[in-house]
Amino acid sequence: MIQASELYRLQEIDLQVQQKHKRLEEIAAQLADNKALTEAQTQVEADQQVLTPLQAKVRKLEGEIQTNTAKVRDTDETLYSGRVKNPKELQDMQHEIQSLKKRNQELEDTLLETMLSVDEADTALKASTAKLDTLRAQFELANQSLIDEQKRLKSEGSALLKSREQLLPTIEAETLRIYNNLRRTKNNHAVAVLNNQSCSVCRVQQNMNVIQAVRKGEGLTYCSSCGRILIYRSG
Repeated sequence: MIQASELYRLQEIDLQVQQKHKRLEEIAAQLADNKALTEAQTQVEADQQVLTPLQAKVRKLEGEIQTNTAKVRDTDETLYSGRVKNPKELQDMQHEIQSLKKRNQELEDTLLETMLSVDEADTALKASTAKLDTLRAQFELANQSLIDEQKRLKSEGSALLKSREQLLPTIEAETLRIYNNLRRTKNNHAVAVLNNQSCSVCRVQQNMNVIQAVRKGEGLTYCSSCGRILIYRSG
């Protein structure tokens, strides 16, 4: 029973399965790799951590300014209401008004500086958020493409394995054992084609006895150099 042709077909299937399996591993690694997204998310969080306390500081300053302004207004009204007659109390109220106004001026200067910092931090946050949104959209699009490819490869792989199962019964057990042994030692290429009297893998020209034996196809014939099983393919 001639087995070389069946072995070559088996090898073609095995090589395709191996290739698809390797690509599936690459896809799995790509799907798991979200380093760019993680870094972008970390930047957004960092920018938010800068902005949040600045916004809180603005609110605190505005609140203190409003409180002081209200005190100035109330004290001023009391000062000119005529209800207070004591010169010492009147002088104290004038000093308090001046002190509050001075304090508000300092607070307003600080508020202005803080609001400028808020604008800078807000701009940075918007930029990092936009970058994150863009990366997320790109990542999702790329993932969808990879997922589609993953599904296709799995389907093709299943079809190849089914073809392999159908082919195995046509190969004798001893022949299959030889093929598997060679496959392990010959980088998954156990079978080579006789091309122009040479082995298609190692490129060594074969002697006439080997060439004739391969062409007759009466049994397994091996490359005189690399030891792979040789088959003859006409045309």
